[in-house]
Amino acid sequence: MFSGEFDAARSTGHLCAATVENFEQVLDGILENRIAPSKLTRMKISVNALHLPTYALNDILVANPCPASISRFSFRSSDLRVSTAAGSTAAMHSAGGFSMSILSRDLQYMVREPISPAAVSDSMHGFVKQDETMSTTWACRKGVIYIDGSHINYAIKDGDLIQISPKAPSLKVFLPDHLIFTF
Repeated sequence: MFSGEFDAARSTGHLCAATVENFEQVLDGILENRIAPSKLTRMKISVNALHLPTYALNDILVANPCPASISRFSFRSSDLRVSTAAGSTAAMHSAGGFSMSILSRDLQYMVREPISPAAVSDSMHGFVKQDETMSTTWACRKGVIYIDGSHINYAIKDGDLIQISPKAPSLKVFLPDHLIFTF
């Protein structure tokens, strides 16, 4: 159960420009307008045309609340994962997806463990472009949309229309140089 307390173990500071060693230089650069913030894409999620109040910075997982159960969308699988560029280097990459440039405005999706061999196709993995929206209908009695981990989640039910897009407001972040210039 999420207590609302800050949990420092949940973050490694991967997106932070400043460290203990360079904090003064980074702060001076920001104050003197030598360092500008980058805009990171976040995901907007809607269920039955109602926007969820939380935007995803990293990824979402749409799944059955019981991990051993089959999920049914427009396809049958164990779950659907969608990531932003910021989230593409963690769970998405581990699942066989691609690391994306941190400033990409696209989303990447992957259907995990398709149930029937006939379901395996090009639509099991792909991208949602910055001007597109991905839509799918949940077809199980219960489901959950997990946002950026398990601590923020929303229940869904049979027949719910889920829409996912990169059209959420961007998050302005001062990124370390090695993230901006690696792709």
